[in-house]
Amino acid sequence: MAIAATCALFACGCSPEVYSRSADAQVQQILRDRQKQTLGYQPPTDLPADRPSPPTTQAFEKVPTTPIPPELPSPMEPFPRQGIYSRLGPTFPVSVVDPKELEEFGVAAAISRASRRLRLGPPAPWETAIRLDLFGCLRYAGEHSRDYQTQLENLYLAALDVTLQRHFFDLIPFAQTGLKYDGGQQTVKYNSALTAFTNAGVKQKLPYGGQIVAQAMVDFVDALNAKTANAETATLALSGSIPLLRGAGTVALEPLISTERELIYSVRGFEDFRRGFIVSVSRSYFNLLTQQNGLLNRQLNYTNLQSLTERTQALYDAGRLTFIQVQQAMQAQLSAEATLVDAQASYQSAVDQFKIVLGMPAEEELSIVPVYLDLRLPRLDSDQAVAFARKYRLDLQTARDRIEDAHRNVHNAENGLLPDLDLAANVQTGNRPKSDAGNIVGDETTYSASLTLDLPLDRVAERNIYRRSIINFHQTQRDFEELEDRIAIAARDAVRAIASAQTALRIQEVSIRLAQSRLDFANERLKQGIATARDVVDAQTSLLQAQDAYERGRAQLQTSLLQYLQQTGLLRVAADGGALGEAINPTGETNKTAGER
Repeated sequence: MAIAATCALFACGCSPEVYSRSADAQVQQILRDRQKQTLGYQPPTDLPADRPSPPTTQAFEKVPTTPIPPELPSPMEPFPRQGIYSRLGPTFPVSVVDPKELEEFGVAAAISRASRRLRLGPPAPWETAIRLDLFGCLRYAGEHSRDYQTQLENLYLAALDVTLQRHFFDLIPFAQTGLKYDGGQQTVKYNSALTAFTNAGVKQKLPYGGQIVAQAMVDFVDALNAKTANAETATLALSGSIPLLRGAGTVALEPLISTERELIYSVRGFEDFRRGFIVSVSRSYFNLLTQQNGLLNRQLNYTNLQSLTERTQALYDAGRLTFIQVQQAMQAQLSAEATLVDAQASYQSAVDQFKIVLGMPAEEELSIVPVYLDLRLPRLDSDQAVAFARKYRLDLQTARDRIEDAHRNVHNAENGLLPDLDLAANVQTGNRPKSDAGNIVGDETTYSASLTLDLPLDRVAERNIYRRSIINFHQTQRDFEELEDRIAIAARDAVRAIASAQTALRIQEVSIRLAQSRLDFANERLKQGIATARDVVDAQTSLLQAQDAYERGRAQLQTSLLQYLQQTGLLRVAADGGALGEAINPTGETNKTAGER
């Protein structure tokens, strides 16, 4: 009774927070050891230990409440069409442009006029927004991304499984206590007694099968009438069982082995996710920069065409152009304005989608800040890239290790076909009859041993498991070979993508210079009355297309470099792995062990 009361008191004294902290300490220690052995550095894997508040009654409702929005007028209704008539070639207002500006044309002049016209006005809406460059985006996503948090929690759960399997091989205490009422009838009188029993001990699971149990049992009988005698019975027992054939050996360690190995796979998978996460966020960031620069190009294009309209109007007033050219310039200006509005809407929509990737609230204002990168391009060698990928890709290493797992499963399935041959032994001693429970003497000791053979007369289920394990082994081998080929192709494609992006970028640089020269030439010929407004519009459109292609090519080159490092397994996201590693490690702490290697 005293032992049971002590155990119950100890159990009541441990709060949920204590258990949580104990689990966190074990998991973090295991993760630090495994990450150091597997990766050479230790990415942050801490989880908040906040205890959730008790659930409300809504959590137990079969049909959760769904808020219904109030009835509102439809935001879209057909607009009645009305004819708008005016004469062809309306009279334009008097130009407010400085006549000296009419002598200026070309890209440099358009930028100058745009800066002068846009220097006034209300503050931009993004001036109070969160401003993030590439590394700021990575840092923010590492701290707030929902996908990142989910992957981190999955890694934690994998380590939590290891703590359980390790616990099974610890010395595990147990204790039971209770009351039992016994009664019976002889003639017209009743025999009744109240028995208080306590059973406490420890058990130890053996590494290669079987277990040992040491326990103490005490019974106190309290007679409720004269027909039953009071008694105290105490017993100390040591028992054990060991399998000699089926279930013996490393088969008994399979749950621990498999969970330990799965933890390694989870560490690799989490690191693979982190690397892919960097590439994904960076790709979205570069695409946003492409749209941002495209938006600026369209603003410049609109300003330039607006200036073209004013110049053609002035030349028409001077009798040097026909009015149809003024109309062509005006039409191009209106088209550029519509394109600018669409580009602004598309960019804002892309920014909102990017907030989901970062884990940022949708109502938060976000401003994407361009950052100029110093790209260090690798030496492009397809064979070397494939060799790197086969050596350093974490998913390929996991696939290779899973072949060993499948092989081990075949061995375990073979063991399941063996007969059961178990050796059991038991030794116990107790007190003498009619003596106190504490009066335990050696002459009351008894012992026994047994050897039990269970012939394998029915092994259909085990046979099927064995056959299935062989098939799974071959499937795992084929999966590894296919993944190895896919990784080799991906590494080659990454090399080709960098070379292609470099070539495309050089081509677009030349194309932009040619388009700028063409636009300057068209403006000069328009001033001389030789070219038409359509020639200037076409040249302006070609320049815009070349600028867009250049921005896409620059983003593609930056993304291709990251993809190359990811596909070859060379992308390092440790805290001491450069700006990318520091950005994705919120703590910013440098791994000294990895840096000293």
